Amino acid sequence: MFTQQRVGVLILLSLVYGAICFQQTTMFVVCLDIGGGYAGAVVGAMNTASQIGSFVSSLAFGYLVDRYGSYNLPLIPMAALLLTGAWLWLRIEPAQALIPQTQAMATTADMSVEVE
Repeated sequence: MFTQQRVGVLILLSLVYGAICFQQTTMFVVCLDIGGGYAGAVVGAMNTASQIGSFVSSLAFGYLVDRYGSYNLPLIPMAALLLTGAWLWLRIEPAQALIPQTQAMATTADMSVEVE
């Protein structure tokens, strides 16, 4: 959207891909921090929401390109959603667990008794 030069596009896409790789670690660590014993469920919910968003955005992208004939137009709402997501990530307090540690430990203990 910002350049028509092939080298410029390659540089910008490389920067975006690098940023994606750096944020992956942070996303999973935050899921572990806030999910505690339920970190797998938190990761699953995060991935499910991401896949639903990917599916809807791919349909919307194609629709907007077909309707308006511009490949730049769909990038604007996507950029707005990415900025909103980044702002929401800044509001997460990873030190605050979803479930208090004592309750999580009690639930884990109850589950181990049921298995035996």
